[in-house]
Amino acid sequence: MIKISVCIPAYNRYQFMEPLLNSILVQDYEGLDIIICEDVSPEREKIKQVVEQFIIDKNLDKSKIKYYENKKNLGYDKNFRELLEKATGEYCLFMGNDDILASGAIERILNVLKSNPEVAVISRAYQWFLGEPSNIQDTVRHLPEDKLFDSGLEAIHFFFRRVGVLSGLVFKRNDALRVATDRFDGHLFYQMYLASMLLKTNKGYYISSVQTYSRDGIEPDFGNAEVEKENFSPGSYLYEGRLYMVEGMLKIADYIDDSSDKKIYKAVKKDIATYFYPYIRDQLNLPFKYYLKMIRGFMQLGMKDEFYFYTHILLGYVLKMKGYDGMVKIIRKILGHSPRIGI
Repeated sequence: MIKISVCIPAYNRYQFMEPLLNSILVQDYEGLDIIICEDVSPEREKIKQVVEQFIIDKNLDKSKIKYYENKKNLGYDKNFRELLEKATGEYCLFMGNDDILASGAIERILNVLKSNPEVAVISRAYQWFLGEPSNIQDTVRHLPEDKLFDSGLEAIHFFFRRVGVLSGLVFKRNDALRVATDRFDGHLFYQMYLASMLLKTNKGYYISSVQTYSRDGIEPDFGNAEVEKENFSPGSYLYEGRLYMVEGMLKIADYIDDSSDKKIYKAVKKDIATYFYPYIRDQLNLPFKYYLKMIRGFMQLGMKDEFYFYTHILLGYVLKMKGYDGMVKIIRKILGHSPRIGI
């Protein structure tokens, strides 16, 4: 039996913990356990109470849900590794603390792993919802069909930017532990580093069925850990934070690329620029002088040579978030999946 640990980095949002746990356990797979690492949030006691009451109400063996409290606030990236350390499964399925696991998700993951034991990373399609899971706002499907990727450039190129949303990602645990590093802590994209490192020598898989539901309109909680405070402000994304995140992505791409011609780095940078809108989406109401300052910052990071970068920053500022989001949703609806440019 393949054992899967569902890993949940917990920080505030206690009210979403019960529906998340329900969505996992309703999958009814014997070889599954849940690992929760609470990262010293103001709602720690409430989260603990929800988890303990859930175990009682569902009459669960305590080995089914393992709840841990970090002694100090580790931040996103380090808590990610803490979950990997605490997990016992051969594979770790990560879930955001406010998201929902789709029906049949575990079965689909198991089918992939049984047929392809050499797979070390699984990504997936997902949906955004507002309020209730039935109120779907958008579907993010990068490929119209499932696909197995061989190790190497194509896999890294495809997965790198497309694992930015945490929920539903699966990593082979022992391989993930072997490449663990704190080099990029504070940039909030440890999963990009991890996926890329594993895909250098292992296969990856993309599940085109919707695997998770992510809540729209929830304010971010990043910026509380010491390693994050300098660049992030809890409750919102400042443009300086967005610059820091993109800088981190490019640092990761450069680090994993040990080739003389930097093919991986160049491919990843171009892909980030080609789909740049998410990195400016919440900055489109900036006063013009600060918007220009942000643009210059991105250019200094290497975007100045990328055509699509300029397309996004111009269209974004003209259409604003509502207009650009509407355009993207229409395109996705017509195509049945996200636009594919350069992949």
